[in-house]
Amino acid sequence: MGAGKIFSVLAGLLTIVATYFLSFFAFEFFFVTIYLGGIGSMKQIPEMLTNPDSYATLFSLPTFAIYIIVVVIIFFLISGIFQLIGVKSRVLVIIGSILPILIGIYILLYGFGVLPTELSIYTFLFWDAEPLIDGIIPLKILELDTVDIGTYVLIAGGFLGLIGGFAGRD
Repeated sequence: MGAGKIFSVLAGLLTIVATYFLSFFAFEFFFVTIYLGGIGSMKQIPEMLTNPDSYATLFSLPTFAIYIIVVVIIFFLISGIFQLIGVKSRVLVIIGSILPILIGIYILLYGFGVLPTELSIYTFLFWDAEPLIDGIIPLKILELDTVDIGTYVLIAGGFLGLIGGFAGRD
């Protein structure tokens, strides 16, 4: 198995673990811990499809843009699978690596307070107040109000996928 295939498998596994099992960021909001992660965005999709006007008002966007955001979130949620399929196709591993890198950097900039207020509202798409298993999923390793390990694992998975996409396949 060539280096590109090994990097693709590692990237897919890291991206899936970061998206579904780790917390990207967590903070207290009116005495409730809010977790940012892939599961939170998965829980938002049905509401965004059934009530896009309220999201359009919240984000100051036209309604059709909410459907575009839903498609981007769905591609983000399956990007780890794209990276795993990328063992056979370089294009899929590269496509599957772009969104984890971009979303990871976005969460990183949000966590460090660099994003302007107009852009930080989009973190609402990743909010989840009810963990699947309290203290386990999403796994929160660092303290509150800091960028958690899930963000770094997500970015690492994205970059490993890009390396795997450009490396040899023999």
